[in-house]
Amino acid sequence: MNIPYLSVISHPTQKNRILLLSTVTACTLAVNLFGILAGLTAVLSHLLYFPIILASYWYPRRGLSFSLLVAALFALQVILFAPLDLVLGLATITRCAILVLVGCVVSLLSWNLAQSEKQLQDIIEFLPDATFAIDKEGKIIAWNRALELMTGQPKASMLNRGNHEYALAFYGDRRPMLAGLIIGDGSDIPKKYPQVRNESGTLVSEIFLPHMQGDRGMHLRFSASPLLDANGNVAGAIESIRDITDRVMTASALEKTSHRLNTLAGILRHDISRKLAVLYGQLRFGVMKFSNPEVIAYIGELKVAADGITRQIDISREFRDIGGTPPSWIAVQNAIAAAEDRLEFRNVTFHAWTDRLCVFSDPHLPTVFYHILHNSLQESTRATKIVITYQLRSDGCAIIIEDNGTGIPEHEKDALFVQREDSYGRGLFLAAEIVSLTGMTLRETGEYRKGARFEILVPSEGYRIENSATRIAVPHQRHTSPIMEEKGGPVGRELHADEFPLADEVWKEYHDTSGDPAVDRIFGVYQSGELVSVARCRRHPDGLEVDGVFTPAKFRKNGYSRIAVGSLVEACHNDDLFMYAVRHLEGFYHQYGFEPISEILLPQKIRERYTWAAGNLEGAEVLPMRRKAGL
Repeated sequence: MNIPYLSVISHPTQKNRILLLSTVTACTLAVNLFGILAGLTAVLSHLLYFPIILASYWYPRRGLSFSLLVAALFALQVILFAPLDLVLGLATITRCAILVLVGCVVSLLSWNLAQSEKQLQDIIEFLPDATFAIDKEGKIIAWNRALELMTGQPKASMLNRGNHEYALAFYGDRRPMLAGLIIGDGSDIPKKYPQVRNESGTLVSEIFLPHMQGDRGMHLRFSASPLLDANGNVAGAIESIRDITDRVMTASALEKTSHRLNTLAGILRHDISRKLAVLYGQLRFGVMKFSNPEVIAYIGELKVAADGITRQIDISREFRDIGGTPPSWIAVQNAIAAAEDRLEFRNVTFHAWTDRLCVFSDPHLPTVFYHILHNSLQESTRATKIVITYQLRSDGCAIIIEDNGTGIPEHEKDALFVQREDSYGRGLFLAAEIVSLTGMTLRETGEYRKGARFEILVPSEGYRIENSATRIAVPHQRHTSPIMEEKGGPVGRELHADEFPLADEVWKEYHDTSGDPAVDRIFGVYQSGELVSVARCRRHPDGLEVDGVFTPAKFRKNGYSRIAVGSLVEACHNDDLFMYAVRHLEGFYHQYGFEPISEILLPQKIRERYTWAAGNLEGAEVLPMRRKAGL
């Protein structure tokens, strides 16, 4: 089969070509002579195109000379055997010129095609990976130099062979390799060849062949892709084979070394933990036995040192495990809750507003939040409040953990994510290592004396927002209760996508407003399991708008709207917030940082939503307001 985009093509022998070309030329000249004798000087001369096209295609360098020869023979026939006149002479000259022109054009096209094919041939020939190609009938049409070295089979002995000849060099018998599977039906590949993977249209498989390389064996990676014709149909396949023996052996050696080191480290951790248990017992006994303040203070210092050793053991155990389990989509709120379960917040207020957010992360994501929160909870930070939120940005998503403590001095930030002896920063190096496994980064952007602010920067492809409208599948999330007035009292939290219909029911008395999970974040207040108040933050291309603050009449006078708006502001405080407020509620929203502004300062999309106000804000009794970003 002739595949023009591959260089190695099966051609007739030179002898057969010359014989065929000579026969066609002689026949067409003879037929043309017969036509001239019969008075047909125009029609049969078209047959002369055939030998010219064949000669110019097969021998592009000689196409011009051959077309000149044929044109000259045609002119000679006309001169010798046709009655000459002016019209016939001009027609003959024109016909000869066309014959020469056709020969030139075909020669040029054939030459360019040959050069293109040679370039493709060189590309395949000098690929570092062993590569071969087959046509649709399974015949070998390419066999490069690297494959000759790998198999010991020269190209000349392999070209044009079919019946799975290519497999003999690898398996010792005839069988379809990946390229053969591509030109076949392919429907039974998953069933018969479960070890074969389909990676974006390329079949990939890795296998160990014990008889290769002088029976020492080789680990090989096979990958094959289809070759398509101009109509997009499979016209063949190309397959590359890469020797991955060194890589596999290195990975195996590293795995064994890692296992031995982990075993040794586990033994050391176990022995040290046993010694620490004895030490803790002696320290407790010392506290009970001695009453001297100096001795008690000394024992306290020993306990602090022992606690530090215990924490280092825990960190080393966690560091051993990271990267050992494949990453997956993790609900951020669940990861935070898992970290929260390991910590004591005492008098520190803690709110997490990451409902509906999932990230593609190592399973040890809870450890990241644990170490960040652990540092914020140190007494030296003097933090009384910790808030976790997220912010969508043009380059991805930022998960933000901030407190109102003393913050971190600028000169300490560069060394913050490395292992240190002092208390602040311990374990953050581990957190940075974990998030980096899936392309995330960890940085600190807070201001000294105003509080610490850690940002986990997630790339665009690494996060998802729970959205029933687009059927994004996310892991089940725990419904947390970030803001609770008291036990059994109203609870404020963000609604999940499947709870949006509940908000729509509440809004039936409020202009029939409805929520859209694709652009809205809705914050609600629950009392005894019933949704009693809502507030919405809608994302526009040019800003965030607050609206839909509503409490049904039967639930008013209980402060529910304050909880809903407070939840929204705290969760969305990383961006400027805009709204149109009813004028008599200006004081209410002022408590949450909203200030009146000129309508011209509103983002355009938000202004357009309120065309019902007819551009007369005073008459409509609504007031444009803005809350600048920040807690």
